[in-house]
Amino acid sequence: MFYDYEDEDFYTENEYQEEIDNLKEAIKKSVKREITEEMNRLCEENKKLQGIKENFDTVKKDFERKKDECDRAIRNAEYNARCARITELMEKFKIVMWSVTWENLYKQKCDKCDSWRKVKIALPSGKVVEDDCKCRKYVKIYFPKANVIYEMEDRSGGVRIWYKEKGEPGSGYIVADSSAVLPGMIIDHDKNFEDIEVKNLYTIFFTSQEECKEFCDFLNRKADYKGYGYDMEGKLVRDALMTETGFTNGSEQEEKHE
Repeated sequence: MFYDYEDEDFYTENEYQEEIDNLKEAIKKSVKREITEEMNRLCEENKKLQGIKENFDTVKKDFERKKDECDRAIRNAEYNARCARITELMEKFKIVMWSVTWENLYKQKCDKCDSWRKVKIALPSGKVVEDDCKCRKYVKIYFPKANVIYEMEDRSGGVRIWYKEKGEPGSGYIVADSSAVLPGMIIDHDKNFEDIEVKNLYTIFFTSQEECKEFCDFLNRKADYKGYGYDMEGKLVRDALMTETGFTNGSEQEEKHE
């Protein structure tokens, strides 16, 4: 007898299919669980690594900051050492000369002007302009001023250069020019005060404070201080300035006129 396999369902359902499906499902769950656990582990590890990275960045920044502070301290120490050395060398060329400086003495301030002694005037056109108040007139009172400069010249004396400090003592030196108060005339008891041109008074230097003081007194005696004795804001400063300058003739003139 022959079988015709085409007439029968040869491929019957596998009796192990359920077990295979269960096994496949178990494998899927196991793999999923392992993947999930691995992912969680990697996340935790990544968090730790991020913390380490952030901490490392903080440590690195702190290190760079301290390194900058150290470098800055070294530079400052080197700079201060150079300044101290330069100051020591320049002391050999240091001289003190005296020039004339001054303060303005105003009349008593009125109540019509502002703090700069200016008054506002309305023009016929309606425009408002400022003008000096009558009480803005002033006279000068002169007194000596010390000038520390550094003089260098070649051995033949043909070239002379003046230096002055550019800021705080020891901060450096610059070549003096006309704007930096270059001595235009140096007086060493060899000039009649009447012959001194006072047009550029700030460029006239004296070798001694005493002679400069005498010249200031000479200039002060030419002024009439009657009614003058206040600063721009109206504060009485005459007596203090007279004491500072050591000049009393102005006060005597005031008393005589009063």
